[in-house]
Amino acid sequence: MAATAFPVSDDELRRRAGQCHAELLAAKVTLTTPPVSRLQVETIEPTGAKDGRITGAKLVFSFTVDESDCNAWRTLHGGCVFTICNAAGKIAAAVVAAGARNLVSTDLTTHYLAGVPVGATVAVEIECLRTTRSIAFLRGSIRDAAGNLCYMCVQNVSFEL
Repeated sequence: MAATAFPVSDDELRRRAGQCHAELLAAKVTLTTPPVSRLQVETIEPTGAKDGRITGAKLVFSFTVDESDCNAWRTLHGGCVFTICNAAGKIAAAVVAAGARNLVSTDLTTHYLAGVPVGATVAVEIECLRTTRSIAFLRGSIRDAAGNLCYMCVQNVSFEL
């Protein structure tokens, strides 16, 4: 089976991710800036292409849990998990939907399976499954260093082109 040729370069995908990440940070939302600022893009992999554009992508971020991200049990706070999934999903949507702006999560469901302790580095994987002209459909997971599934999310992101 022949490999799919993707119409967008790796550099362009990273540029799109970086631009959306910068816009999220520039919003200066006090409660969300610290965890969002520590999301690091590790890999971006296109997963589909049609008519000269990418139609899906999988992004993997790394994130190290800080004391300020934790609850009283010194594990990653549920609100922080939600914030990380929200930001990573918007970045993934922006990577696939070139030129997307005014990205808004219209639905974000999170599942909390296991806690992650302070100091742990996790892998945040978000996959943009499909986009329409104004909505991206995503799913994601957060895994600990041993690869154990700790959190899952399903998200829809609305945007303008």
